[in-house]
Amino acid sequence: IDMHVHTREPGMERAENLASAARAAAAGGITSILAMPNTEPPADSPALLRRLSEKAAALPVNIYFSAAVTRGRAGRELAGLKALKAAGALAFTDDGACVENSKLLTKALRLAKKLKTPVLEHAEASHLTGPGVMHECARARRLGVPGIPREAETYMVLRDLLLAGATGGPLHLQHLSCLESVELAAAARRRGIRVTAETCPHYFTLTCEDVRNAAFKMKPPLRERDDRAALIKGLADGTIDVIASDHAPHPAAEKTKGMIKAPFGVTGLETMLGLALTELVHKGVISRLRLAELMSANPARILGLKKKGGLAPGMDADLTLIEPFVEYRVGPRFYSRSANSPFIGRRLKGRAAATMVAGRFVFRRSQILR
Repeated sequence: IDMHVHTREPGMERAENLASAARAAAAGGITSILAMPNTEPPADSPALLRRLSEKAAALPVNIYFSAAVTRGRAGRELAGLKALKAAGALAFTDDGACVENSKLLTKALRLAKKLKTPVLEHAEASHLTGPGVMHECARARRLGVPGIPREAETYMVLRDLLLAGATGGPLHLQHLSCLESVELAAAARRRGIRVTAETCPHYFTLTCEDVRNAAFKMKPPLRERDDRAALIKGLADGTIDVIASDHAPHPAAEKTKGMIKAPFGVTGLETMLGLALTELVHKGVISRLRLAELMSANPARILGLKKKGGLAPGMDADLTLIEPFVEYRVGPRFYSRSANSPFIGRRLKGRAAATMVAGRFVFRRSQILR
């Protein structure tokens, strides 16, 4: 289950659409995805959610939808969260931006608690991010580009945790990238604050020193070695609950504009499993069982998908068969409509051999079957 995917539909179908995202997910061994609402228009209306859900029903994997916390993702007034929940939203988020108005987020967390639906926060303060395009580090200075300080994330993580503690609302911290964020999440959990957290393969695999071009440009940015080590430790010790891709496709013409002008984001549906196996399982950081928790059981629990995320009588037959020891190089072609991956050319060990959804194979022997 990948609970952080930008399907780009409606409005940005040149980069991706529901059908291509579903094929990419199936090829990557992902049986279910949660689509983010930063589309054009944003997913802030029940009618749009219902229309998207109807379209997704015919596709090879399960596509669920999150809804915007604020109308138009503008951060000025709450969207109709109760109606959006009734229309099928599994979570509320303004992903791509955080809810910077603290009073508004407080109201959202209180309502989310009543609706038993998590608020997913892109914890990044725009007034601290400024014009930055990568982490504020020696590499950024060598490349001559403006940096993003770690405080842009940790400041907002701390604010979000304080509000979650005050309201009791279900808070999920998206794509953590900093050592301090992991420490803050761990401390909050010890105090009984209701928080879950995720990170992404690029953050536990790469650092800012790996940045060469806009293929490595994402938000939050790649950080430093100590940050990477803290994220890996958090995945192993339970501080971080989820591995998600933050799959953010962009057309090649956009991502080749250079570090300053290119959009933020990297693809990840088709490389997430291989990277997790290579960097975490095969290096002895976590077990395969722990990987199943991070990529299946925990996302299902957070999103309230009671028949997903495990193998037991009565559970849906959504399965991924893995070839754990096959070695290969990530190629330049993907089932996704976009190929803005920083991992092209990288050698990985382990991949999906087959993907089953509702008891039917949707991907097997490198082919989409549905």
